[in-house]
Amino acid sequence: MYKYEIHLHTAETSRCGYLKASELVRIYKDLGYDGICITDHLHNFYLSLMDCHTDWQSCINRFMYGYDEAKRAGEALGLDVIFGIELRFTDNDNDFLVFGVDEAWVRANPFVCRMRHAEFYQRFGDQVLILQAHPFRGGHPILTEYIHGLEVANGNPRQKNRNEEALALALQHPSLLPVCGSDMHQWGDEGQAALLFPRRIHDSYALKAAIEARDYMLWYPGSVEIVQQCEV
Repeated sequence: MYKYEIHLHTAETSRCGYLKASELVRIYKDLGYDGICITDHLHNFYLSLMDCHTDWQSCINRFMYGYDEAKRAGEALGLDVIFGIELRFTDNDNDFLVFGVDEAWVRANPFVCRMRHAEFYQRFGDQVLILQAHPFRGGHPILTEYIHGLEVANGNPRQKNRNEEALALALQHPSLLPVCGSDMHQWGDEGQAALLFPRRIHDSYALKAAIEARDYMLWYPGSVEIVQQCEV
């Protein structure tokens, strides 16, 4: 089985990330992972930090920097680096991991973070994979009809993730795809979780397809019960 981190942030793009992309690649290579997904934050607050409120292409030039640096480092070390987004809409502070996208898709769909969650799903839900990150961390409403899956286990050790409630929600809605990720921002967050695939995953579209086909297993040492109850 091939081991992939699907929730990770770079210092180059996410202001809450403390490790450079090249460091993250080396760390996960040393941990025995086969690949990582760069899911840097994209929402209005981060656009304001980038100081590119109205120039979407300039925003994306800056947004892509962490992924591009990780991709170059991954190619040098033999680690798959996959593009993703941690997207937040205007409704509230819920976050969503989005896959089945690439740079061209993001450039062609300006300011998607200024949409409402339902509006985004209605427009793009048949194109992309939308997974709610740490669904119970913020206490905001969870709109299960507008997601394809959710993190039943977020491994970040510094947050109150309420994974048990996320698991209960997934079990109530068996059509939702259960995933897990480390949500790495800094040292100590690394290697807390993974998805295991029977073959290598080389890009965001292949990741989307494999998850939708339920062709994966959860790896989460923090709770054997979550893994067992979410066998896909």
